[in-house]
Amino acid sequence: MIAAAYIIFAVQICVVLFQLALALGAPMGEYTLGGQNIGRLSMKLRFATTISLLINLGIAGHYLAQTGTLQALLPSNLNAIVNWALVGFFGLGLLMNSISRSKKERNLWVPVLILSLVCAVIVALG
Repeated sequence: MIAAAYIIFAVQICVVLFQLALALGAPMGEYTLGGQNIGRLSMKLRFATTISLLINLGIAGHYLAQTGTLQALLPSNLNAIVNWALVGFFGLGLLMNSISRSKKERNLWVPVLILSLVCAVIVALG
């Protein structure tokens, strides 16, 4: 269970770095948001990416707390609910990215989300 939490933490940090690159103007729009934005994202979408970055940073922190490296901020009953909510989050992300019209987006995110979903289930069951 702890190994799965560390894996999700590492994956989320990689996602955060990808989103940071997008927010700073990296020309990788076809790898996100349905792949409809070739090159740099608009300022509006770069702002949205920054919000996603913060959410994913929070998710990374949550899973680092599951390892005991950080002190958990949630009581155990609420922590369990959040763990299962994150299973749903990763499952929905997998579904949405699986049906993306962008082959680049599917090729990048489907494996990431399969790994995240499997690890999230392991953590939630632990």
